[in-house]
Amino acid sequence: MTKTQIAQSPDHQSPDPHSPGRKSAPGNKGSSPPVPAAVFRNILCAVDGTRGSTAAVRMAAGLAGRSGHLTLLAVTAVSGSGAYATAAISPSRVEYLLSRAKHIADDAGVPSTTVVDPGGPPVKVILERASHHDLLAIGAPATSWLGGMLIGGVAAAALSQFTTPMLVVRRSSTGSLHGRRILVASDGDEGSDELVELAGRLGLSLNAHVTLLHAVGRESQVSHRRIEAQTRALEAVLPEASDVCIEPGSPWDVIVDAAKSTNAAMIVIGSRRLSGVRALGSVSRRVVHDAPCSVLLLPPE
Repeated sequence: MTKTQIAQSPDHQSPDPHSPGRKSAPGNKGSSPPVPAAVFRNILCAVDGTRGSTAAVRMAAGLAGRSGHLTLLAVTAVSGSGAYATAAISPSRVEYLLSRAKHIADDAGVPSTTVVDPGGPPVKVILERASHHDLLAIGAPATSWLGGMLIGGVAAAALSQFTTPMLVVRRSSTGSLHGRRILVASDGDEGSDELVELAGRLGLSLNAHVTLLHAVGRESQVSHRRIEAQTRALEAVLPEASDVCIEPGSPWDVIVDAAKSTNAAMIVIGSRRLSGVRALGSVSRRVVHDAPCSVLLLPPE
């Protein structure tokens, strides 16, 4: 049986005192080169029994590595009290889901803690707990972009509220990003340098190829120069495992088409957390719903 931490207990904090992405200290002269440290080590995984959330646990384990830690969270959203108390997920179902998730982490050699939180609504509980972690991993919404706007769901609701980097994982994802291709979508605006820098560190950590992707629009000369500078910066980090792709067209079409044509495993993109009517024009929201692969979103500063 899975040993479960009750909601009142504090979230597990990674015992590793180093900040995410910090490189390992060099070894002795003549030894093998140090393995780059994981970019995200203290990861919260929202577990709800869907194939997407199961895939999210696998991918999170691959990102955290053996030196990281996963917190496996099931939100039961209990309503009522006493004999009238009901939960969105039954106790027996929660035990099974968390046991299965922990088994995935154990197989990957990644330390993990299971947590059951009876609070609600689920999106509020998940995002509040995520604020104490480096990354939130969650299953991708099952609906299309328009369906997600109309119907919603935890993942869809989180897109307009998250403050911690969020990995939205497709249920078809194999879990491993090692040696795969990562797309980083940059609009060339101020603040996009951080996005490209993160993608470079991920590529280094995962031995992955990183493609800098830019959709040509009515950008200014400043944006054009920034894309050139980002290309050089990425090449300096990954001299033999990076390239740039500049294509005309609407950003969401360019990004989704590039992900399909390159068989990318993940897209890294920034988000403005638009909600309501304004979300109809959100590039990141469309990409999350329609991309064929998982999407890592960075919230605005």
